Amino acid sequence: MNAGKTALLALAALLAVTATSWTSPVVAEDNWELLGKREVAFKDESDSIEVTAKEGRFVAIQFKVEDGNLEMYDIKVIFGNDESYSPDVRHEFKEDSRSRVIDLPGEARVIKRVNFKYSSRIRKGRAEVKLFGKQAGGPGPDKPGPDKPDLGKRFPNYEHIGARKVDFVADHDEIEVTAKEGRFTSVMIEVEDADLTLWDIKFVFGNDDVYKPDTRFEFKEGTRSRQIDLPGEARVIRKVEFWYKSHLRDGKATINLYGKGPGADKPGPDKPALPERDKRFPGYKHLASRTVDFGRDTDVIVLGETHGRITSITIEVEDGEIEMHDFTVTFGNGKQHSPEVRHEFKEGSRSRVIDLPGEGRVIERIAFKYRSTKLKEGKAVINVYGK
Repeated sequence: MNAGKTALLALAALLAVTATSWTSPVVAEDNWELLGKREVAFKDESDSIEVTAKEGRFVAIQFKVEDGNLEMYDIKVIFGNDESYSPDVRHEFKEDSRSRVIDLPGEARVIKRVNFKYSSRIRKGRAEVKLFGKQAGGPGPDKPGPDKPDLGKRFPNYEHIGARKVDFVADHDEIEVTAKEGRFTSVMIEVEDADLTLWDIKFVFGNDDVYKPDTRFEFKEGTRSRQIDLPGEARVIRKVEFWYKSHLRDGKATINLYGKGPGADKPGPDKPALPERDKRFPGYKHLASRTVDFGRDTDVIVLGETHGRITSITIEVEDGEIEMHDFTVTFGNGKQHSPEVRHEFKEGSRSRVIDLPGEGRVIERIAFKYRSTKLKEGKAVINVYGK
């Protein structure tokens, strides 16, 4: 009997320790901050906490309940880009207890608000629900790291030349270029912390000339535009003006501007020179090239009779990753051949060898369909080689 009592007491002690570790975990004060709070009535209801620390990025959250006991469930975290996360959590709070730490998916995120449902057996009075956020211990919006390189190292051959935080409403803004002494031949634009539409872009150069490219960009969070080539020789950029809009009504996004200087694409220690195209693949000669947009499209490469009779071909892609399909070769006599080709190209990769029917044929043109597998803006180069 005494042994039975001892076992029961030991089990009760273990359960007490487990419950304490669940409801009141030790939370380091460093990297945690109060994001918002809400007084809730003691009855079944839905409510939300608007996050007041909109500029912060967080990797985890935790709830604390004061002045009452309640059960919380159906928690939904709304991030700054309107994505949401619903952790599988149903928690019973005793007065002045905390939930477990709820880790958020992905990298550190901006939190817009947290929705939740709750119930209590008490029918009178109010409790206070507090929401705490754990700041990123690693890379944050201004902290480079292995998954988020320093701004000046994100895109080969480009340097970071300016940035602007913008509100989540339709508006007009500008970026003053910080590298005023530099000269640039092209630029790229990157958006962080939001989805937004950018249009009516205006470049003002050092001599007050103006250039307005005919373009409109739809940015997902963390994406960049295609390369925007500037007219003429390398130019000093004084500022870039733009108009934008977003579906979100709270928070801020960051627009980064990158510039490429003259000669940035020339081979160097960080970019070894590729062999000349006629020397890349033994036994094959370069027949033709085509620059294609990063999107979904149909294109044609024209060859003609000057290359002689070809028995097989192979395709190479530079400066992008695309998927190619619906491949049709038209010969000099008008006949066509459509080999079974559906190939995903990584940058700098090439297709299998595609044998052509017959002894050797003159190729007039090659038609194909393609789509970008990553970026939706920009250009890639497709090279055709023949044997």
